[in-house]
Amino acid sequence: MKNKYVAGILAILLGDLGIHKFYLGKIGSGILYLLFCWTGIPAIIGLIEGIIYLCTDDETFQVKYCSMPPSGDVNKNAVEGGNTENQHTDESHMDDLHVDNNDINMI
Repeated sequence: MKNKYVAGILAILLGDLGIHKFYLGKIGSGILYLLFCWTGIPAIIGLIEGIIYLCTDDETFQVKYCSMPPSGDVNKNAVEGGNTENQHTDESHMDDLHVDNNDINMI
């Protein structure tokens, strides 16, 4: 579990080198930041990302930026099988599909 405050401070202070991306485990993005650090563009993006990291709540940060699975009702429904009222089988949808030879001949 990564700390959003560490990631935010790294992004603001060392965002031009992509250190925050390496911290979050996004090695490819970190290398991309390093390759373009001479342009100054990664520094601007890092500043913006740092502010976003610091303003995001902890759970959203973990799910969005640290590749953590969401917690709460979403996982609970997935484990318990969710609501079975809305689940349909393929067979029930086959009744809705009806093609006549006349429809094919029109094409």
